[in-house]
Amino acid sequence: MKRNEYAGWKEVFLFSLRQELKQKSFRGLLILMCVVILAAAPVSAWLQQRDQEQTKVTEVSRFTIYDETGLGIDYSHALEGERYANMHVAEEPGEGFASHVQVLEKWRGSTEMIVHVTYEEAGYFNLTFVKAATADLKDKDCDQLSQDFESFFQDARIRVVDVDQEQLDFINQPVETRVEYTTEEGEITLREGGEGISMTEYYVLLAGIVIVMMIVNMSGSQIALSIVTEKSTKVVEYLMINVRPMALIVGKILAALTAVVIQFAAYGVSYLLSKQISSALFGTLSGSAEADEAVGIMELFAHVNGGTLALAAVMILVGVLFFSIVAGLAGASVSRMEEMAEGLKIYQLLLVVGSYIGIFLCIMQMVGNVSDVVVNICCILPLSAPFVMPANLLLGKVSVVTGLVSLTVVVICTAALFSFTAKVYESLIFYNGNVLKLKDILQIARNRRAAMTAARTGKGGGHHE
Repeated sequence: MKRNEYAGWKEVFLFSLRQELKQKSFRGLLILMCVVILAAAPVSAWLQQRDQEQTKVTEVSRFTIYDETGLGIDYSHALEGERYANMHVAEEPGEGFASHVQVLEKWRGSTEMIVHVTYEEAGYFNLTFVKAATADLKDKDCDQLSQDFESFFQDARIRVVDVDQEQLDFINQPVETRVEYTTEEGEITLREGGEGISMTEYYVLLAGIVIVMMIVNMSGSQIALSIVTEKSTKVVEYLMINVRPMALIVGKILAALTAVVIQFAAYGVSYLLSKQISSALFGTLSGSAEADEAVGIMELFAHVNGGTLALAAVMILVGVLFFSIVAGLAGASVSRMEEMAEGLKIYQLLLVVGSYIGIFLCIMQMVGNVSDVVVNICCILPLSAPFVMPANLLLGKVSVVTGLVSLTVVVICTAALFSFTAKVYESLIFYNGNVLKLKDILQIARNRRAAMTAARTGKGGGHHE
């Protein structure tokens, strides 16, 4: 393409960006999402703090223990601490459990719980907790009491057999398991695919796919909508007076990308401010699941450096550019707004295929039923690479070399797609009729190539003569 084919793209970019930022729908959604994100962390922290305050002291007034194991456990110190300071703990003979249950069911509004501790013939201890059906007790409060008593019982049943602390620590060592298989030569080796990823890694990978899919979908939809709107309202005909078609699509793609970057930057800033507001108002809720999860995620990214982060970010941008060009082509093949959904079928199909490959790969990685070769292939495949590669690279599931190869492949495919767009976009942007199919667009590309070849041949022949 000649340089003058892109003349005026800056003006298109600035015009399209201003029009996008001026739209009430864009500003309304941006403000609404920022407000929701700002309020999310403080509201969540307030609910957690209120929940902790409500469950700080148990509502159970009496806890009766019926032990038929014969272990001789001393339950006088079973449930201690501030939470159970006002609760009375009593131990009764085991044979009285059934009659107590019958009496308990008749006490409306009872705040008593009982537990029946037995050793079953099958070879395990059974703890049965009972409260009245009409008891004025919250399930969460009762569950916490059950867990605390079970923890006490687990330690107490070991202490009664005279196990010292060193032996107890040895017994409580974590147990790790793995599955292996034998080869045809009779050797034992790890099963193909290795061990599965953790749930935290799975959620990080899944979140990465969802975020990239949102960015791609938002930018592509904005580009297609803008092109279809201008074609249906004849605005594009006025724009073509001053700029070439390629300058138009380049400016629109960059404007849509900039608008999406502004949106997600605003969301990110809102999230950081939300966490700061939450921390200032309620402090850090120690021991909360959210705090533990945040620490776990930070540990996963401890090895990430600036180069790796930049590589992942560039891949996302190139992937968005790839799908944006497809969206621009799809939008140019539509002449009327009511046909937009039909015209975007190919774009939506490619988006769904790429994202679903990433989701399926996440599931396979979690169960450990996928090899490194398959992960690398999914990270290099142009349709799935923007969704799969960034998160896997940041988690260390693929190497930097694989990341560079993946980026190179996607850049080459994007350049080839852009070259294809250069051949057909001018014909598409002026097209007015039924929605063009893929075969029609390919035919336009062949016709344009033949015309360009004939023009070059004609010029060459004239020069030779």
